[in-house]
Amino acid sequence: MGDFPQIQNGDFFSFHFLQAVDDGIQQGRVFCQRRVTHSLCFKSKDTMMRWYGDAAESENMPTLRRTFHPMQRTRIHLEQTESTNDIASQWLKTASPSEVLTVWTSNQTKGRGQRGKAWDQSPGLDLAWTAAVKWPAGAPQRDPVVLNKAVTASIRRAISSLLCDSPRVRTVGIKWPNDIVIQNETGHWLKCAGILIENTWRGTAWDGLLVGVGVNVNSTQQEEPRRCALGEFTATPLTIANVEAHLARHVLDAIEAQDAPSDYDAHLVGRGQTEQFSFEGQSGAGTVKAVNADGALEMEWTPEGGRPRVLTVDRSDALTWDWLWK
Repeated sequence: MGDFPQIQNGDFFSFHFLQAVDDGIQQGRVFCQRRVTHSLCFKSKDTMMRWYGDAAESENMPTLRRTFHPMQRTRIHLEQTESTNDIASQWLKTASPSEVLTVWTSNQTKGRGQRGKAWDQSPGLDLAWTAAVKWPAGAPQRDPVVLNKAVTASIRRAISSLLCDSPRVRTVGIKWPNDIVIQNETGHWLKCAGILIENTWRGTAWDGLLVGVGVNVNSTQQEEPRRCALGEFTATPLTIANVEAHLARHVLDAIEAQDAPSDYDAHLVGRGQTEQFSFEGQSGAGTVKAVNADGALEMEWTPEGGRPRVLTVDRSDALTWDWLWK
């Protein structure tokens, strides 16, 4: 197992565990005198293991079962943390091949998005979620860009599935490179989630994957006219745990599938439409074509007063989507 950072000796180790006792299941809590963390939730399946954290040697630690599907999944819920990505990144450094960690909280205090930008969320109302994957030894080689697109598409599907009955939602789309946006009943696009995907390498070998997601669930976005929360489109408030469960199921299935189906291109916002953009400060008309094999955005671009040309955008800060936020 990977190690967990920022843990204090003597903290209360609170987790849900499943222990086989005859034909029954016991649930409980245990006080650990050594290595401890906040709230660990293990799903039962076939694989039995013992949890010792980093250095715990307590004889009272229960036997746990966690999911093997086919990777070994561990799920952690933290009441509060600075960054779920930081927790998962540290764990990934010592994780064993074929292990998957998901960590989530509704109170992230120092979240970050693309290019180090801060990702602000309302405590108790929004979801911060990260999956860390250590690839199995000898696993078939996969294309990082293809998988990243499949994962992004799975996040869009998870959110869309939560809003499928809402008459106030026209569609849920993907705004390159890392945003999930909702088109409301009036045709306006609003950002509901941000994604940060990082690949880890050991030398030249693709060693692992970090998928960080921030979802506005029930917060009020009145001061952010370009943002929205999922709860604005549902008849009843969504629970953070339910959103997390949808997200985990869709994303982990996409990660573990050998050939993850991707509807990324079909839901790429602006694809096939000629709209107003600004590229490196210059206004013009652009048509999104696709995301290429390097993850860059391909566009047909006509700057004001200039000639049309094919544009390859590999930096998100070089492109302003003037039309999207009208």
